[in-house]
Amino acid sequence: MNKLATLGPKGTYSESAALKYIDSCDTDYEIEYLSTIKKVLDSVGQGCDIAVLPIENFSEGYVSLVLDHLIDSDLTIVSEIVLPIHFSFVTNADSVDCVDKLFAQFVAKGQCAEYIDTLTQADIISTQSNIESLNLVLQHGGNSAAIVPAGSFDLGDFKHVVENVNDYKNNQTRFLVLCNEKRTADISQNANWKTSLVVFDDHDRPGLLAEVLTSFASRNVNLTSIISRPTKIEFGQYNFLIDIQGHFAEKAVAEAIDEINQIAKVKNMGSYPAAKVYVKAVAV
Repeated sequence: MNKLATLGPKGTYSESAALKYIDSCDTDYEIEYLSTIKKVLDSVGQGCDIAVLPIENFSEGYVSLVLDHLIDSDLTIVSEIVLPIHFSFVTNADSVDCVDKLFAQFVAKGQCAEYIDTLTQADIISTQSNIESLNLVLQHGGNSAAIVPAGSFDLGDFKHVVENVNDYKNNQTRFLVLCNEKRTADISQNANWKTSLVVFDDHDRPGLLAEVLTSFASRNVNLTSIISRPTKIEFGQYNFLIDIQGHFAEKAVAEAIDEINQIAKVKNMGSYPAAKVYVKAVAV
């Protein structure tokens, strides 16, 4: 059976994204749960066919480890999934004021910073996954506490539960589905395509980014994001990761990429259907 790698153990948001992808495709996958992002990335083509990993959070921004691996590897993006993310604070301490130890996954910690800052008496212990945080608070008991995904626990397991402790109530995370082979798709099957590119800054010079942006703007190709990552060669040199609306096979997108290739090296990381973004309801 085909294997899909994601962050474990079971019950993580990464698993939820993986299951959502499996439900949307025609291929059956066995999920392999790995303990770190690097292990998941390294498993693609080495025992696992694809991987599902978080790439961007609504408030915290991009996951740099995944970005840098995409730049350096030959992985291809074949899909993206956006999930609403909600966290809860749980403890069996007699009161929240008694908590002296808080377990929080390193990403969740940033998304719940405002609430965590109110726990001035607690030592903050970073974990590799949200379910690890849940298991640790169940094991330690006493005055320990954890930040965990809403719905990942039974209410009866804890004396105190505080729901929605994430800083932003409409918190969301975007996940990518990655493989190590190029895939083709019938662009007529979907009207809302997205393409991800890397523009390599091999020869730093003034105006490079402006010329790249002009190539897209002059053809009415919309950019949905642009982020720079250091080349790790010397200060001041950056590669640019760009997401655009459209498929690389579309005329305007192809022409823009061809033009940029005249001034810099461009790597196409894949075209894929854009995910549905959850919009917060506005009170009227």
